[in-house]
Amino acid sequence: MRRVAVVGGGITGLAASLRLLASGEEVNISLYEASDRLGGRVQTLRIPELGVTVEAGPDSMLARKPAALRLIEELGMGDEVVSTRPEATKTYIVRGSELCPLPKGYLGIPHDPSCVHPPLLSEVGLRRALEEERLPFDVPEGDMALGAFLRARLGEEWVRFIGEPLLAGIYAGDVERLSLYATWPSLVDLARQHGSLVAASRALARSTRQAPQASGRSAFVTVQGGLASLTDRMEARIRESGRAEIHTRSRVTALTRRGHTYEVHVETDAGERFEERVDGVILAVPPHVARDALRSLVAMPAVDTFYQSTATVVMVYPRDAFGAELEEASGFLVPRPEGLTITATTWMSSKWPHVAPDSLAVIRAYVGRRGQDDALLLPDDVIAARAADEVGRLTGARGKPLWVRVTRFSEAMPNYGVGHLARVDEAEAALRTACPAVAVAGAGWLGVGLPDCVEQGERAAMRVLAALHA
Repeated sequence: MRRVAVVGGGITGLAASLRLLASGEEVNISLYEASDRLGGRVQTLRIPELGVTVEAGPDSMLARKPAALRLIEELGMGDEVVSTRPEATKTYIVRGSELCPLPKGYLGIPHDPSCVHPPLLSEVGLRRALEEERLPFDVPEGDMALGAFLRARLGEEWVRFIGEPLLAGIYAGDVERLSLYATWPSLVDLARQHGSLVAASRALARSTRQAPQASGRSAFVTVQGGLASLTDRMEARIRESGRAEIHTRSRVTALTRRGHTYEVHVETDAGERFEERVDGVILAVPPHVARDALRSLVAMPAVDTFYQSTATVVMVYPRDAFGAELEEASGFLVPRPEGLTITATTWMSSKWPHVAPDSLAVIRAYVGRRGQDDALLLPDDVIAARAADEVGRLTGARGKPLWVRVTRFSEAMPNYGVGHLARVDEAEAALRTACPAVAVAGAGWLGVGLPDCVEQGERAAMRVLAALHA
């Protein structure tokens, strides 16, 4: 019976473990997680006295990426899939303390003057963005900063007040430091296909109007009991297999070679140290952690993924604290020049039907992004008070929240720098040559979304199994 160590108990490591167990191969698993729980950044807050179920971490999965939905079906949770409310389609951007609608079209890229409502862009800024359609398009020869690419195409004002909060917001990042090809390669593909980003935005807006979602499912989905119910089911399946040992509060400090096998060196929170002999290893951890663990086996090139700390603030209000427009809103984004504590909000009870009863409104605010995270040094109660004050001023909320919770995520959001994909390729090539039965996976490598992480974990499992056969 072969044994594989899986290092990291987030959704990537859980997906890798399940794929190993479902492979039909005779393999046992040792799953190591440094924290006291499995699931990683997936954290669901359940407030029984209010009837509220809301995410503190990721709140959904992109439906067009099949890995996560396939996993949900395999876990027998297909009938628990929840789509976003069809009426909650409006996203706003703060400009001058006003909530301005996000321009219709792809990623807020305007395709005619009526797309943009003042004061979001000045006349000069809007004219500059629309002029992009007349600019020649040359495919970038190599990777470049996302901000530099967008600025050259759509102008400084569009980048500062629309592009940066929207595109960099997913990574809590800085658009001037994010890789174009590792974060939004579709921008290049669309511009090449349509001749410009403005033309692409127009074409996509037209196709969306003419061809509504055939499946009846929204672009983003979650599960009824919250995403923690998904990771809980994954953990339960692993435990029920009878072929897995799960070690929490256990940090893998190094890997060493022992003939054709590996020794996993482990240190627990209690100070215990031990080694386990295994045939293969999956490192579902950040690149710098994997590189440190492998230092005695291979000189892996540094991937240098930057990790940004963030916090979420969940606020529960009486529904009548807000006007009727709440029902059509999914949230708002805050550009850096606005200088607020919060960087964005999601109006969870408007977006998702399972979050709260009709008598309540649930809003989640985000705090912290690269280069603008001083607020994270403040105590939780101060962060919560600032978030509630800013949400109140921007939305006209009547009264204060009934319930507030701040959840911190230390160094949680990977930011892919320019040249990231090439560095990942170099690191994986070095690893395959030196340690073919060791694989890496996770958000810090190739994709931050939950479906990306699931797919990477499953792919890593199959890579290790193939190496063991060889």
